[in-house]
Amino acid sequence: MFLLETLDVKFSGLVGHLYAARVVSADEAEEINAEQTSFRANEKLLSVLSRRSTQQFQLFLDALDSCGQRHVRDVITNRPGSSVFTIGIVTSRGHGEAYPAQGISLLREMRSHT
Repeated sequence: MFLLETLDVKFSGLVGHLYAARVVSADEAEEINAEQTSFRANEKLLSVLSRRSTQQFQLFLDALDSCGQRHVRDVITNRPGSSVFTIGIVTSRGHGEAYPAQGISLLREMRSHT
């Protein structure tokens, strides 16, 4: 829930950075930006990121720095001063699995809609 509630996807320029870095496609960027709420935009971005490579995940972390969201990156990467060690990403579809990135396990807990 941390990422869904904390990321600033809609107003920080994060999606633009990810598009420029080729982490998200033009269609994906448009879909993310079209979401009515920040929560849903965050959910859509995290769903896209869950299907990306470790290198693309690193580009996401770099984009967080560029968009003034270093505090989010610090939590994800377990930097000193961060109190969260494992992050639960909850999206509206899929299933749970471990996602290794930057030497940590990023736990994706996904609710499935039937």
